[in-house]
Amino acid sequence: MNLFEIFGNSFLVGLSGAMMPGPLLIVALARTPAFGARTGGIVVLGHAIVELITVAALSLGLAALVGQHPEITRVIAVVGGVALLGMALTMFREIRHGLKAPSKSSNAESTSETKVSSFALVKEGMLATISNPYWFVWWATVGTALLMTSLQSGAIGVPVFYFGHILSDLVWYSAITLIIWRSKDFLKGKRYQYLISACAIFLIWLAGWFIYQGLTGIISLD
Repeated sequence: MNLFEIFGNSFLVGLSGAMMPGPLLIVALARTPAFGARTGGIVVLGHAIVELITVAALSLGLAALVGQHPEITRVIAVVGGVALLGMALTMFREIRHGLKAPSKSSNAESTSETKVSSFALVKEGMLATISNPYWFVWWATVGTALLMTSLQSGAIGVPVFYFGHILSDLVWYSAITLIIWRSKDFLKGKRYQYLISACAIFLIWLAGWFIYQGLTGIISLD
C-alpha cells in the first residue's frame, strides 16, 4: 500500500468515525456559540494530542495489552462515565451562573481570559476523547489494524496515517461548528441555555450508558 492509499484510507475511515455522535461532538456543539467557528479546530487539537499519544502507545503494544485484559476496557467505561457526569454538572453550573452567548463583535478574543478559556476547551476535547470507551475499542481494533498496515511503508507510514486521520476530524468538526456559528443569531438568550442544557442531559445519558456497560461487562473488543 503506497502513502497516498494510506492517507486516503485513514481519512475516510476516520471520517466515518468522526460522524458518529459522541462526547466530543457534544462538547463542540455546546461551546460553538461562545467560541465561534474556531471551536471545531480547538476541540480537535485536544483530541489530536490524545490520539498522538495513542498512536505512540499502540506502536509499543498497548492494543495487545487491552486485548489480553478486557477488564481494562470495562474500567475505562466506568471512569469515563463519571468524567462525563462531571462535564455535564459543569455545564449546568455555568447555566446557573447566568451563562450567555457572546456576540461576534466582542473583542474578548484578545484578552487573557479568552486565551485561558481556549486552553480549557482544549482540555475538554482531551477529556471528551478519553471518557469515551468506544474510542478505546476503535483504536484497539480498527485503529490498530490501520496502523499496522501503515507500518508496512516504513517509518513514514505512521505520520501519514496519523495526519490523514486527524484531518478527517478537523474537516468534520470545523464544518459542524461553522454551521452552528452561522446560526448564532438564533442561539441567543434562553435558546443558548437550552442548547447547553440539552447537551448536558445527553452527556448524563451517555455517562449512565457507559457506566452500565462497564459494570455489566457488555462492552468488549469482540
